[in-house]
Amino acid sequence: MKLAKLLAVTTLSVALYSCGCDDVDLGKLEFTNELVTFLPSQPAPGISYYIAMDGAKQKMRYVNPEGSTEVVIPVKKINYSGKFDLNSCNEFYTAEQKVFTGQVEGQNPVRIALTYRKDASTDRYNSSIDKNNVGDVLELTVGYNNKFPNPIVSGTTSISNYETLRTFLFSEATTAPIDHYTYKQEFLPTVVLDGVQYENVYHLYVNFPNQYRPEDDYYRNHYPELDYIEGIYLKEGAGIVYAYSFKGKQISVSVE
Repeated sequence: MKLAKLLAVTTLSVALYSCGCDDVDLGKLEFTNELVTFLPSQPAPGISYYIAMDGAKQKMRYVNPEGSTEVVIPVKKINYSGKFDLNSCNEFYTAEQKVFTGQVEGQNPVRIALTYRKDASTDRYNSSIDKNNVGDVLELTVGYNNKFPNPIVSGTTSISNYETLRTFLFSEATTAPIDHYTYKQEFLPTVVLDGVQYENVYHLYVNFPNQYRPEDDYYRNHYPELDYIEGIYLKEGAGIVYAYSFKGKQISVSVE
């Protein structure tokens, strides 16, 4: 068989195998709303959130500008048409996601973001997923902006500050301690934080001390005092009420 005729036959075979392949929407994963009470609530008129650190107290508000957004949760890629199929089909669920960010009136090195979502990945395939067994998760990301006394030179760029980010996943409210890969979670019936007594608070903190990430190493080599948020305290109806850094900074969030 001549090369041109062989290519034509192969192309036809691929085309036949590839017909009728469409992505499959498996439906929507609904929120269980089990963790809604841990989201920051909208204070009553005349009441506000405040964030305090190093003697400075500033008004803060949580903003959810986009409401609920829809995200795609890929499940798997299936070749319905045979081994020559160049365009395999994707199976996926859709789900809602809500993002709350803390906006401070003034300068504060701490940045807070809370994402309420389903406990599944949106950026990679979830190899096995049971629609009726996908819980909610509260993703709490806290950034700490390190300001350098002298700019750090990286190539042709002069860098004066660097934000370290740490993310904690609160996936279930339980009195039993939870030991995750990167952090631990414990339930505290009572605890005093910055002189204030709280009840029924969850403490989430990194598993190991001095837990820097590879992306932090360059800046830490130039600035050994590089800091990051080591732990947070979470309470129903308020979200994060307290946080502390590896270097001993104390951050409190109150509703007044």
